[in-house]
Amino acid sequence: MKMIMAIISSEDADDLVYELNQHQFFVTKLSTVGGFLKKKSTTLMLGVDDERVDDAIEVIRKMSGQREQVVYTPPAMQGSSYPNVQMTIPMNVRVGGATIFVLNVEKFEKM
Repeated sequence: MKMIMAIISSEDADDLVYELNQHQFFVTKLSTVGGFLKKKSTTLMLGVDDERVDDAIEVIRKMSGQREQVVYTPPAMQGSSYPNVQMTIPMNVRVGGATIFVLNVEKFEKM
């Protein structure tokens, strides 16, 4: 048995959970926050038989679309001549997709 943990965009979560359920995968859904963009994300946990791991990963990959988003970040300036002016720099970053961890489960007990 394996434990799959998938960190995905919250925008993709509902459709992905529905699709996983349609393929007979049952999911625990956790609300999380990313460390880089400070955006809401969702972490899904699935207990999966060894022979179905690739099927689950394929569903996650298919339903977790990657896209570009413009974020505005403050420039790295020290000692600005205009301290009251808030400048930002637009930056394209890739968001979406999935970060997937597959963990071995040595012992599994249902309570």
